[in-house]
This record gives sequence, C-alpha cells and structure tokens, in this order.
Amino acid sequence: MKQMLKLGFTLAAFAVAACFLLALVNNITAPVIEQHQIEKANAGMKAVFAQADSFEQVTDYKPSTDSAISIDKMYLAKEGGKVAGAVAQVTGPTYDSATILVGIDLNRTVTGVQFLALSDSPGFGLKANDPSYKTKSGSTFYGQFTGKNAGDGFVVNETFEAVSGATITSRGVANLLSQGTYSAGEYLAEKYGGAAASGNAPKAAEQPQLFTFEDAVKDICSSSESYKGLGVSEDVAHDASYYPHNMIIDRESLIKDGSGKTVAAAVSVSGQTYSENGGTIVVVVNADRTILGARIVSLQDSPNLGQMTATPSFYNQFESKSADQNFRPAKDYDVVSGASISSDCVADMVKVAAYEAAAVMEKHGGKTAPEGSAEYTLNEHYLEE
Repeated sequence: MKQMLKLGFTLAAFAVAACFLLALVNNITAPVIEQHQIEKANAGMKAVFAQADSFEQVTDYKPSTDSAISIDKMYLAKEGGKVAGAVAQVTGPTYDSATILVGIDLNRTVTGVQFLALSDSPGFGLKANDPSYKTKSGSTFYGQFTGKNAGDGFVVNETFEAVSGATITSRGVANLLSQGTYSAGEYLAEKYGGAAASGNAPKAAEQPQLFTFEDAVKDICSSSESYKGLGVSEDVAHDASYYPHNMIIDRESLIKDGSGKTVAAAVSVSGQTYSENGGTIVVVVNADRTILGARIVSLQDSPNLGQMTATPSFYNQFESKSADQNFRPAKDYDVVSGASISSDCVADMVKVAAYEAAAVMEKHGGKTAPEGSAEYTLNEHYLEE
C-alpha cells in the first residue's frame, strides 16, 4: 500500500513538473511565434503595398457580398503615419480555392496582388502563382493587376489576360479581386477620404442550386404568368423497363390548372455525366411541346466546374425550346467553361426528359409528335472520356 502511494505521489510530481515546463516553454515561444506571424504577414503586405512603412489591422470593414467569398482580414497601409491605402486578405473558390492579398491606394488603384494559398490544378491553375509564367505583356499573371483601377472591373480577357488553359482559375481570382478591392475601397472612402466607387457592389457569383422534384416544378411554373402557382397535381405510372438512351425515368407527373385541365407534364430522368454517379434533372413541357424549364435534382460532378450546370445561367438556356429539337453545344446552348462534358450530358438528359414529358402530354390532350421526332440523337459526349 505504501509503495502504491509512493508511486502515485511520484507520478503526480512528474505531471506537475511537466505542466510547469510546458507553460514555461509556451510563455517563451508564444511571443516568438506571434512575432514571426506578424513579420510574415507584414512581408506579404509589403509585397502588395511597397510604399507603406507600417500596417494596422482593422475589423469594421464591409463584408463580402458573395457568400462563397470571405474578406478574412483588412489592414490600413500607412506611410509616414498617414493612411495611404488598404490591404485585404480574401479567400474563395477558383478551380478549387485561393487566398490572396490585394492592396489599393486612396484612388482605388491596385498596388499589388499576392497569393497566400492556391490549390488549383498543377500545370494549369497553378500558373496563376508561377513567377515564371508570363502574360503576353511580359508580366506575371498576378503582376498584371498592379496599376489597374478597381473601378474598371476585373473581366477575363477584357480588363486582364487569363491564364492560358485556366479560365476557371482566372475568373475565380477576378471574383476575389472584385470583392477585396470593393470592400477596401469603401472603407477608405468612408473613413479616409478615398475615391468613391464608380459602380455598384460586385454581384455575388452564381451558386449551384439543387431542387426536389416538387420544388423544381413549382420554380419552373413560377417563371411564367400562365403557370404561376401551379405544381404537381398527380403522378402517372410509367414503364420501369423502358430506358430511353440508357437513361432511367424516375418520375412522371401531370400539372393541372384550377379547372382540372392538364396543362403541362413533368418528367425526371437520371443519366451519366462526367461523374460515374451521374445526375438527375426535371423538365416541364406544356401542351404545345414547348419546354417551360429544366432544373437539376442531383449532380455529382466537380465543384466550380460541372456543378455550374446547376446554375440558372446554364439551365435557363433550354427554356422555350422545343421538346422535339436536338440540343447541340454552341448552336443551341453555351457550355460551362471547362465543363463541356458535364454540359453536354446535362443537355442530353434535358432532351430525353423533354421528349418523354411531351409524350405524356400527348396522352392528355397535347400536340402530337412531329413525324420522325422519335429518332432524335444525343451528344453522347461522356463517351469521349
């Protein structure tokens, strides 16, 4: 018993000593680590605002207008004790994601841009942070922004040159610059007499949105005065052994007006996309075999690429088109930049769902299919993977 007590006291003594030593080491090293972090941050800020001799962090700046982009930190850049501009640290999506520092002076002129982090594709997106990569003007990608006025905007291949083969990365960086310079510029204008903005706050970049079947139908119908307020009235049975163009018909439904008349049909289909897991879309077609709209229910493709087919600017392209026409890229719709396979596969699903919805409507008073329309063809772009 005495031996056990002795062992217990010994262990307790060692624990107390260890805690004391850890606290001592932390007290000694914490200020050193903090100072190192400050020096590293100052070095980065000095790189984007060379004329400043000191930086002061502030917290009462305007947040980003885009939920996908964050203004992490902001600093006043001072020269001789006077505010000369500001530096913003911004994080958001590119092809993957990036964190940048951007400096602007009181005239909203960009004083410099530097990447703190960039996780895009080697050989493509990473060129944006490669000092050896040069634009046509001879500067680095990030170096071309120095001297530009933020009020002119950051538009790919209009106000700046995109990285060759990395349009998605370039557009993502432009979004970060737009948010960072606007927030910093507004802070300088409100508090230090900086130049006022020449335009509105940057618009939030479109974000992919997925729907349930019912919500997709309601959203499609709400976009037209003739169908506003309508939704799924009843489901109809379909042949589960029927796989048009190797796609699965998940659900077929009727949409009726206040008098009980069937005015449109909704069909959802699942098919292959760039991802092996594919996706599911819903299409609504009226009695004239016209597409009222298409929405994405599920999609397993790449974020910031294939997933962008689930944004209104892509799927709204099929609205008002005929269920009997083929859909071809560049002719009938514009593909998402960097995601042609996903775009063509979604277009194929829209075509199949639209034709099947028109067939449902035909059974409920809709127009008859034109001769030969059943022999339609798809892009089948996924076969090129």
